[in-house]
Amino acid sequence: MKSIAIIRLSSLGDIVHTLPAFQLLRRHFPDARITWIVEAAGAALLENFSGIDEIVVFNLKSRQGLFAKTIYLFRFVRRWRRQFNLVLDFQGLIKSALLAFLLAGRRFGFCAKNARESMAAWFYSRRAVYFPEERHVIFKNIHLLSMLGIHETTVAYPLKKIAASQPLRKLLSELHWPARRYIILNVGGGWPTKVLSPAQWLEVIAGLKADYPLVLLWGNKREKAMAAALASQGGVTLAPFMDFSDLIFFIDQALLVMSGDTLALHLADMTQTPAVGIFGPSSPQRNGPLFSRSRTIFQQLPCSFCYRRKCDTMICLKNILIADIITAVREIDESSD
Repeated sequence: MKSIAIIRLSSLGDIVHTLPAFQLLRRHFPDARITWIVEAAGAALLENFSGIDEIVVFNLKSRQGLFAKTIYLFRFVRRWRRQFNLVLDFQGLIKSALLAFLLAGRRFGFCAKNARESMAAWFYSRRAVYFPEERHVIFKNIHLLSMLGIHETTVAYPLKKIAASQPLRKLLSELHWPARRYIILNVGGGWPTKVLSPAQWLEVIAGLKADYPLVLLWGNKREKAMAAALASQGGVTLAPFMDFSDLIFFIDQALLVMSGDTLALHLADMTQTPAVGIFGPSSPQRNGPLFSRSRTIFQQLPCSFCYRRKCDTMICLKNILIADIITAVREIDESSD
């Protein structure tokens, strides 16, 4: 097992959920060369973790048109084909499984019932036995290693030592916030169905700002516009743009993080910063924080955990009680004493 490739292209939260499996793989194969194939945004995130010998960027999405994509894929495969003794596909899509197949060598992946696209399983030389989908996705990823004789379930992250950048240190100094007393409100999310409405966020702000410094986190231009409007209306702080190193440091220093099922929530769990996870279409049991001091807020409905990115009613989020969120925050604060 001299050379191993991990395929986990995206999304950022899913990459974080794959890191404990990587950590176990590295520990059991300390002399292997491990390469992680990932899209550009994920590559920047992975730079903050140790033990990865090489991060290879796979940018098929950035190519326009079938011809350009085909040429790019051909050149990528020509460069990396037969470079790996083993390819582990943690993505479970037809795209990632086909890439594993084209790279040649042994190809391990999920069984059809566990793959995100069942046809992906056709491209693997070996498939893991079925893993219950209601269990946490971190343990599902670790389960893939059972084909290598690894049966541990230890959850650990190979995070490098993170230091705040000078601009972030300056910001924290100017705000005069006590260490681990500010609350991060992450107002964005990858899917519209994971995001509270502006009116709900304003209720949260009104219920907390008298007792805690609040800062609104965002990740792209659309989220920044929403966060800026909420910060102005609510009279709280808007976070500046942060790279992944600063974001990890900022989350690590917070009293808690409030977020939907997205990157900020999973980074909080990684750093063992308490979190209030707000869940709509995804399952808190499968995707929520593992840290014992964290809380999850969701409404159990007949349509719960549909994992739909669009919804006409959004009833799972609309039914969430802001009072439950405020109570969860105060319980976490009290448990820190």
